[in-house]
Amino acid sequence: MATLTVTIKEEVILNGEQRGSENTKTITASEYYHRIIEVGTATESTLLSFGASDEGSTFTDDAVKYLRLTNLDTTNFVEVRSRGADQEYFTKVGAGESYILFNDQMDITDGATAAANPTFDNINDIKVKADTAACSVEVFAAS
Repeated sequence: MATLTVTIKEEVILNGEQRGSENTKTITASEYYHRIIEVGTATESTLLSFGASDEGSTFTDDAVKYLRLTNLDTTNFVEVRSRGADQEYFTKVGAGESYILFNDQMDITDGATAAANPTFDNINDIKVKADTAACSVEVFAAS
């Protein structure tokens, strides 16, 4: 077992006053996955999958404790699509930005049918596609 320490820190000086915060999360992990992938504009690339067993870039359902996707491009954004059995959502990750999850659960409803008590289901896969030009995307996951 290993200990992964994730620190999220904001620092800002506004009107001469320094503000911000720092939060640290310690995660016990037995496996990690780290890769940089070149993502094109024509078709989606599967970054990670979730299923019944671990192999390659597939993680066992409910095993992921931390997931970070970082768009390493300096100009263009990427579209991230998280798909479940019958749901999906898209996230825009700008140049130099990161998208972070601490699990592989989601519930998507629209405003008209939003549930008072969401039902979280497993994400089946996470795909990414560049918008304007090819981008490098870094993936780091721990389970």
